[in-house]
Amino acid sequence: MTRNRPPLRQPTRVQRAPRRIPDRPPATPVRASAQPKSWHSERRRGVVAAVVVTCFLGVLLSGYGIHTQMTNAAARAAAREAQAAMLMAAALRTGTLLFVPQNGNVCRRRWIDNETWTLSDGGDVVCEEEVTWNANLPVRERKVERRLDAIRQLFQSKTLSVE
Repeated sequence: MTRNRPPLRQPTRVQRAPRRIPDRPPATPVRASAQPKSWHSERRRGVVAAVVVTCFLGVLLSGYGIHTQMTNAAARAAAREAQAAMLMAAALRTGTLLFVPQNGNVCRRRWIDNETWTLSDGGDVVCEEEVTWNANLPVRERKVERRLDAIRQLFQSKTLSVE
């Protein structure tokens, strides 16, 4: 049994549009005497680049200088604060006691060491000079007194509002 095959079709030709090449700009004519660019022809670009690099380096160096000055100033301030703290600690280690006599104008001065609680003799001094050394200083408002007054007023206002 043989099968009948359909006859083969002949291929048909497809008409395609011709390829279009995009329009190219006309080629620029090359001069036969064209020479490579030299420093003289690129002088302007070189000068601009040199100015930009110089400005950039100047900004970097000035930033470094400012940073150095600020760190040195901070170190000096920290050293001054440490020295002031040491002086304050040294001043608080000792205190003066002044013994005033009942008769006369000669007082006895004693030094007390707060670390060891020992008394040492400070000698005899004129009482008027020792007592009046801080008479011209302005009276400072004491923080402890101000706090106690604030606490006292708080309690007084509560007792008034309850009644």
